Amino acid sequence: MNKIRIYKYLSFLVLLLSLIFIYPTFQSSSLPNWWSYFFPSNKINLGLDLRGGIFVVLGLDKDTSSSVIVEKEASKIKLEIVNKKILFRDISTLENNQIVITFYDNKSLENVRNIFGDSGDYNIRIEKNSIIVSLQDEFLDQTKSKLLQQVKNILTNRIDQFGVIESSIQLSGKERIIVQIPGIEETDRERILNIISKTAMLEFKPVIEEGSSSSLLFEKYREKGNKYSFYTGVNDNFIVTSKSSKLKGESIEDASVSYDEFNRPYVSFSLNKLGSNVFSKLTKDNLGKKIAIILDGKVKSTPVVQSQIFGSGSISGSFSFEEANDLAIILKSGSLPIPIIILQEKTIGPSLGTDSVNNGKNSMILASILIFFFMIFYYKRLGLVCDLALVFNLICIFGLLSLFGVTLTFPGIAGLVLTLGMAVDGNIIIYERIKEELKKGKDSISSVELGFDRSVSTILDANFTTLIAAICMFLLGDGPIKGFAVTLSIGIFSTIFSNIVVARILTKLLVRSPLPIRGSDEV
Repeated sequence: MNKIRIYKYLSFLVLLLSLIFIYPTFQSSSLPNWWSYFFPSNKINLGLDLRGGIFVVLGLDKDTSSSVIVEKEASKIKLEIVNKKILFRDISTLENNQIVITFYDNKSLENVRNIFGDSGDYNIRIEKNSIIVSLQDEFLDQTKSKLLQQVKNILTNRIDQFGVIESSIQLSGKERIIVQIPGIEETDRERILNIISKTAMLEFKPVIEEGSSSSLLFEKYREKGNKYSFYTGVNDNFIVTSKSSKLKGESIEDASVSYDEFNRPYVSFSLNKLGSNVFSKLTKDNLGKKIAIILDGKVKSTPVVQSQIFGSGSISGSFSFEEANDLAIILKSGSLPIPIIILQEKTIGPSLGTDSVNNGKNSMILASILIFFFMIFYYKRLGLVCDLALVFNLICIFGLLSLFGVTLTFPGIAGLVLTLGMAVDGNIIIYERIKEELKKGKDSISSVELGFDRSVSTILDANFTTLIAAICMFLLGDGPIKGFAVTLSIGIFSTIFSNIVVARILTKLLVRSPLPIRGSDEV
């Protein structure tokens, strides 16, 4: 089997697969049930700038992010001291990113001092019977970056569970996250913003005392205010709980919406093994007493513990189904490790997307028509061969875009238009080589063979240098730049195949036709 025959079969196979991959993009609503068992059902998705949707910029809450990190470090230090069985009096935090550890004796103080060693993350200072730990700015910045990455992953899980599969969530700089969700209706806007911005810090705390006057409770417990927390209850009363919580939302393994005997929705949850053990002990120690279930600093309910509970619980309240479902999504995906705020939010209407789609279509159609006529005018019948190869190239490109489920943006359309020009450029290189061979007096078949063989290295060099630039744009760019890089990269691979394989087959067919090319003037 000769090389040209192999090229024919390969080209037919690529064309057939491309048409199969494209089909779901245009017939996604009428795909047969058996389709997904044999073929991929991915389709080309339209990006935010083409389809409309929500664009949100999230950032760290600078007023609280540092204090949260300090609190986490204080808990970490406290746990390590307890594990070492070292006696200490108290651990508290100050506003200027400091942790104060007080002791009863100097021996315990020295033992804790040795634990820190020469850590570059902390600045240690000893005053009387206390160790003052100051967190370094560099350590705070590094910790914020790590926590922001965790926030990104949690938000991705939340939005995926909401049912949005075309969202884009990306880090921007050191303290920002950009969220783009195309195709969201105005009615779902508030729900999405609530899911994105809610910290979902869930805590379970025994109620120490409750009353109708906050001032009386505060007066009673203010001397040890760093050990207690004060909340407004669900019945407009006031409650006092311990400052720390042994059971938090990160112990939740699953959450879902259930209904009580009056068909009112509530959120049921199950805990992991460690959380189950803590919850079991917490309910056992507080039989007949109330436990406050607190979400983001607000008391959701204060049920009385009737019996010891193992591994599961529920959160009730005046929820609608959507509110309960959103809360279940948030709890199941996990609480954010650090508070975030919405810095910028805008809803892009579908009219803008429609205009962009139409402009993109018009630019591609106009570019294709001009290229087609130019090639026929300048290269005559070989120009027609180039146009057919270009059509094959476009089918392959859209087939690959559909296969990978690429989200197409306006810069992505620009990448496609650029690919058209690059594809034609490869054919021009080949045809000019063929011209040179014809001018040397060689016959048509030999000129075509030499023209293609001697153009391959030039075409590969030109496309691979462009591919390097596209890879750099994808790795270092963000949002629209990545979209441009993806479509350009896919176009490069399709163009190489079209120039080297498909154009060779079509040119060979032309040469062997009843009207072969005659001399350089026919090219």
